[in-house]
Amino acid sequence: QLKGLEQWIFWIFIYLFVFDYHWDWENTLSKALLWTALEVGSYTLVFYLNYLLLVPFLWRKKKYILYGIGLLSLILGYIALIRYSGLEAQFYESGTWRNNFSMTLNTILFLLLSSLYASYQDRQKEKERQFQLQNEKLAAELKFLKAQISPHFIFNTLNNIYSLALQKHENAAPMVAKLSKMMRYILYDCTQNQVPLSKELASIQDYIDLHLLKMPASDNVDFYIEGKVENRNIAPLLLINFIENCFKHGNLETHEDAWIRISCIMEDHHILLFQTENSFDKNRQPSPSTQKGVGIENTRRQLALNYPNRHQLDIEKQADSFKVSLKIVLDS
Repeated sequence: QLKGLEQWIFWIFIYLFVFDYHWDWENTLSKALLWTALEVGSYTLVFYLNYLLLVPFLWRKKKYILYGIGLLSLILGYIALIRYSGLEAQFYESGTWRNNFSMTLNTILFLLLSSLYASYQDRQKEKERQFQLQNEKLAAELKFLKAQISPHFIFNTLNNIYSLALQKHENAAPMVAKLSKMMRYILYDCTQNQVPLSKELASIQDYIDLHLLKMPASDNVDFYIEGKVENRNIAPLLLINFIENCFKHGNLETHEDAWIRISCIMEDHHILLFQTENSFDKNRQPSPSTQKGVGIENTRRQLALNYPNRHQLDIEKQADSFKVSLKIVLDS
């Protein structure tokens, strides 16, 4: 919506400008006030039809041909309204060929003003969004370290690696390397607004491998990637929370037939389809942290900030499984 103060100042100025014309012409105060109100009202109609309808529903959705048709319709509609309502004789010089030209110019002027104002507001909103994004980025990364990848998980991983090291198991050194690589990615690479999608997926693979260190049922975890993920960027730490939930709330450790399926598909070079699905024990009571869903809410917030109007998140609970489907239109 237009801000009240800016709106009133703008239209008061227009009213006074038009009133000066009618005051000289009509030479009576009451008629000048009336004709000025009607004329400014017609300009207001044109301004708001463009600002509230054409700009948000056509221009911002990049339907430029329809937007052009809409502008032309407003111009013709304004001319028809003024002419057939009998107001032409009050607003313009009666019976002159210049009336059509003048009405067209006036309509274009207020269409241009409304479009410029909408563009100005869009730029201001984008600046505010970027500022808010920067302010929340550090907090989001700290929340990720404390909540998304819990200290409990890190300590368990270190304990498992320690046990393997005591046994001189061949997997001990590779697992230390994976944990180090993952923490390095979180602490250093994720300081940027965008990271390579390939690195984000590699970090997810490291996270899965660390979990499977203590799980023999590795064949029941499927991580599938399709399409070209190279040269594509994504906001960091968006996807891994869904992976963490698969292991945290699933039943992979307690049931032999439990499973986790993860897929990442690139469509049309810039549309990411990310999906996770995991089995769970329907007889197990959810923990308070599960019921609150803090991790998911944090992720929703980051999606809204990084990809406004360019993402769709669907979470579905079935009889014995959870399914998450995320669609993101990545930056070109």
